[in-house]
Amino acid sequence: MRSIPAVAVDSLDRALMAFWRLGYEGCSISDLVEATGLHRQSLYNAYGDKKGLFMAAAARYRLMSGAALEPLRGKAAGLAELRSYFENFLNVVRTNGCGACLLVRTAFSVAIVDDEIRALIEEAATEVRTGFVDVLENAVRKKELPAKTDVKAQAAYLFCVLHGLSALAQTGASRKQVAEALSQALDNLR
Repeated sequence: MRSIPAVAVDSLDRALMAFWRLGYEGCSISDLVEATGLHRQSLYNAYGDKKGLFMAAAARYRLMSGAALEPLRGKAAGLAELRSYFENFLNVVRTNGCGACLLVRTAFSVAIVDDEIRALIEEAATEVRTGFVDVLENAVRKKELPAKTDVKAQAAYLFCVLHGLSALAQTGASRKQVAEALSQALDNLR
């Protein structure tokens, strides 16, 4: 596999942050030129168009998301790791000033009518829910959750909670309120 030059990774990371903060629709080529420090023609040469750059940035985002899910897949993972995942996610969106998951934000934009973008969003959402299924199955095995737990239904519930907590934080709730809502959601699993 050919490695990506550091300058390309850096510019892709900066493009990712621009899309994440401004949203797909709100991010213009001028915003991307400013964010990456690359010339407009360089962006077009490398990625073809805005969608091409978004798809590359979204692929990078999925790698980061996959790495964040990894602790949920270990055989010893349970509710403590699940809580940590939620807390880390909320900290990342708070720290980066993005407010929510890049792909969930994109799902609510006009870009979702594009089949390729919609497929990417659906695949990424499935990957997160699958990570939740994995950790919930472990929690059942470890007797942290009842044996009758419907892990697929609970994984869908947790996906809603994750993004609902982002919305709660973005709409003025304090960190304490968000933490209490997370505790309540995790208690509801039992």
